[in-house]
Amino acid sequence: MLVIVITGLPGSGKTIASDMAREMGLPVITMGDVIREEASREGISPSKASIVLRLRGGTRFVADRILQKILMSDVVVIDGARSIREIEAIEDALSTKVVLVYIVAPWRQRFERLLSRGRPDDPKAIEDFLMRDLRELRYGLGDLIARADYIL
Repeated sequence: MLVIVITGLPGSGKTIASDMAREMGLPVITMGDVIREEASREGISPSKASIVLRLRGGTRFVADRILQKILMSDVVVIDGARSIREIEAIEDALSTKVVLVYIVAPWRQRFERLLSRGRPDDPKAIEDFLMRDLRELRYGLGDLIARADYIL
């Protein structure tokens, strides 16, 4: 089984990479969709859901939710990992090493993308954008970046 995990800061282009994988016929699972679904079910805001759900369910929470979907394919692309624990959960469950791809883009371009996509949980001010980046990096994204097999 080949598991490709895409990671990156908000607005870096993860969705673009995932869309390209879909166009190639690969199944794509988006971790952010799992978080938004759980947030809706729990009645909490999407902007706080990632932290709240992972605190409540552990750092492997989202990975545990997607494992059933992963098992249905020989190759799968996962969009949006945020921590090493999520990667470890997938690797442990599937007895395979994932290929980790880090997508990078300049901060101004990322901020403009977030403004234009219009999700309710996206920052509207540069200060909020920078705080979100810091939160993501502190949560565990920095460790994923350091472990990336490929950087695009």
